[in-house]
Amino acid sequence: MERISLSINQRIEVSLEGSEEYYVSAVEDITSDMIFIAVPYRNQTPLMFSEGDRVLVNYTGDSELFSFTSTVVGRRQDKVLLYGISFPEKIQRVQRRRDVRLCILHDVFCAEIPQEDEPPVFKKTKALDISASGLRLVTDKPFAVGTRLLVKFKLPVRDAFYETETKAEVKRQEPILIDNQMVYHLGMEFIGLPQSQKDKIFSYIFWKMMEQKRLQ
Repeated sequence: MERISLSINQRIEVSLEGSEEYYVSAVEDITSDMIFIAVPYRNQTPLMFSEGDRVLVNYTGDSELFSFTSTVVGRRQDKVLLYGISFPEKIQRVQRRRDVRLCILHDVFCAEIPQEDEPPVFKKTKALDISASGLRLVTDKPFAVGTRLLVKFKLPVRDAFYETETKAEVKRQEPILIDNQMVYHLGMEFIGLPQSQKDKIFSYIFWKMMEQKRLQ
């Protein structure tokens, strides 16, 4: 069985089994026989459980996405109401975090790395997809594999915007003819991006994917 990797204060998504509506919660305590979670909310609406309810839980680990089904087995009143859910019999590993790629049309600014003491000249373009390790850009000029560029972009993460600027290296280049105009799809890998910033990108991707899943 996959080893559970939940921790106190970890954010999770919860739904009743068979429902496509997910609610946000957090792990409040872990005992020898159950996991206590806060009352899940969605747009200020709580999801209330009865003992015996079956629930689906999604969460992120250090390097992967996980999902499991559990049973509501009790409740506990601390300062707030907590629900106790059973340890899962089976945990599904959904995908490695590095490989999770979100298809999205998103504004990105790109610049060639300037000479010393010169400011970069950024040009607005589009990302076609993004992952914690890189993105795919559309440009109107070719760049050889191995070329390093500067990229910067903003992503909405929770209640704020996350903004980053980093170097990225061209790993793949594909010329595409669109309406008699040649454009280039560049597969880019982030260079030197701190893990904390990769985690923020991954957080955006994960919750965006959950949002898309709810709308299907």
